[in-house]
Amino acid sequence: MMHSRVTISAAMIVKNEARFLPGCLDSLAGKVDEIVIVDTGSTDGTIEIAESAGVRLLHQAWRGDFAGPRNLGLDQVRTGWVLYIDADERLSLPRGGRLADYIDPEAVAGFVRFRPKTNFTRYREWRLFRADPRIRFAGMIHETMVPAIKAVSRQEGWPVVQTHVEIDHLGYDGDISHKHPRNLALLEQALPLDPDRLFYWYHLAETYAGLGQLEEAENAARQGLERAEEQDDDNRSATASLLYQFLVRTELQHGRDPLGLIASALAREPDDYALHFLKGRALLAAGQAELALEVAHFLRAIDPDRLPDGWLAFDHALFGDKACELAALACLDLQRHAEAGQYFAEASRLAPGVLAYRVKAAAFGGGMSVNL
Repeated sequence: MMHSRVTISAAMIVKNEARFLPGCLDSLAGKVDEIVIVDTGSTDGTIEIAESAGVRLLHQAWRGDFAGPRNLGLDQVRTGWVLYIDADERLSLPRGGRLADYIDPEAVAGFVRFRPKTNFTRYREWRLFRADPRIRFAGMIHETMVPAIKAVSRQEGWPVVQTHVEIDHLGYDGDISHKHPRNLALLEQALPLDPDRLFYWYHLAETYAGLGQLEEAENAARQGLERAEEQDDDNRSATASLLYQFLVRTELQHGRDPLGLIASALAREPDDYALHFLKGRALLAAGQAELALEVAHFLRAIDPDRLPDGWLAFDHALFGDKACELAALACLDLQRHAEAGQYFAEASRLAPGVLAYRVKAAAFGGGMSVNL
């Protein structure tokens, strides 16, 4: 498809992104027709970086609302399509060329193949859409244009299509605890305005947990699941899976049996491989080592790079060293020590930076030496 039929702008909002912005701009260079950036009060050199790159730079003071500056940027776009991207993300076009080459001009929007963290699988993410005045962001945090896209799609009969465009997110690779207080304040304001937004409940649970407020975290996750029971679309089902994962981890941490909860979750989302892994851990804790070993074998048989793009992303380790460790622990419970040693050795091969795997492989005859 000729990109001359499509023009596209990259639109982002920034504040103190001097660390990430140059890499993002490099990934966009030569691939889009313009870059529109709204700065919300940077003091670290971000503005100078943007100006030197020749972007269209706008300013809006931070008002505790992410949708506002997003929409200011959309108002200034001069092209037919928009790529929504953040400074801590990187655009990749597998076949080269320009981003417009990947756009279906008959569509209203396109999914990208999004990697949320390093070493995770990709999932579908709404990031490409027409520069239509009816499509605007809503929500003071986790702002979204998805309802607006769906409304325009219904009105016009324009489809939403999958693309081969890839985006990698780097911002969650480090410590993000400094964001918890800000996020908590925004979530507590946003939830009463849109209590059916399941991701608000999940993020609230994770934020409370990050702040050490464990009872509040569990309550938030359970309230989110109550809302999920009344909802049925794919994207919300995936968010329900995240809530289930959170609660299952909580149950395991408290020494409680989460197998009933896991059964309910997998009935709703059978391809949630993170829940399958948690099921293996729960079976091990319940003394059902043979069944835990079956789960480990199931996960090891999956090639994460060949999974279809769904609504969930998974850590590659679940199919690699974590599955091997689960198998090793199950074998230890079954008194199959030599086999356990081999699984620990395989885990060490897959994750050579984890010294514990090497130590255990050597201890149980996995054919490895340990130099301390």
